[in-house]
Amino acid sequence: MKRRGYLLIIVVFLAIAILCTGCITPPKETGPASGNNGGQQGTVAATPTPTQQIIDTRYLTQATPYPTGTSPTPRTTYGNLPNATDEQPTVYKVIYLDTIDFTYSVSAYSTAITDPPLIIEICLSPKMVTRNIWYESRYTTREDVYTTQTYISPASYFEIRVRDKATGDIVEKDGFGKTYSVETKKVMNIRSAGEYLIEFSGNDIVATVQMRVPARDDPTVTPAMTLSCPTLAK
Repeated sequence: MKRRGYLLIIVVFLAIAILCTGCITPPKETGPASGNNGGQQGTVAATPTPTQQIIDTRYLTQATPYPTGTSPTPRTTYGNLPNATDEQPTVYKVIYLDTIDFTYSVSAYSTAITDPPLIIEICLSPKMVTRNIWYESRYTTREDVYTTQTYISPASYFEIRVRDKATGDIVEKDGFGKTYSVETKKVMNIRSAGEYLIEFSGNDIVATVQMRVPARDDPTVTPAMTLSCPTLAK
């Protein structure tokens, strides 16, 4: 009798253990999260490349950029302006024309201007980012919303600094992004004779730069045209 009692107790214990294991709830599957989903795709930088590169070494020499750090305050320049009473308009010649694709890069040129002004024209094409956004509707009677946004890359910027070569003082500076405007055409006029260091720096941007000086000493030169900038694609 005692042996049968022990066997009955063991059988009941095993049955209870089997029933308890069947009561464990399996983990829930994780589905896609609802709400706003966004992503970025593709980039656009459309600036036509000039037909030729122009670097007139009689006026420009490739140079080392000024050491980074605290920059001197820009100063205003005066004097040595073209004579406004000249009967003939001033003819200009191109001493520099190039298209540069900036990726956290810096370049510099030195120049000596004896017959100002030096006109620097810049066309800028920043990197554009396209973002697709999907909004899931919370109402079963409404459809989900899918939109596309195109905007300038947050990492896109450009800066040009014109320094007095002897002192390092900044004569003029301008740029795109960061503390500057997002206008895609920049024009600078250096109206004083002197020796200058011209620095270009930027990232996620393509810049076409043209520099012109008067050609009063060369009546046979072909007049340089103003740099034409394409409209920024949206």
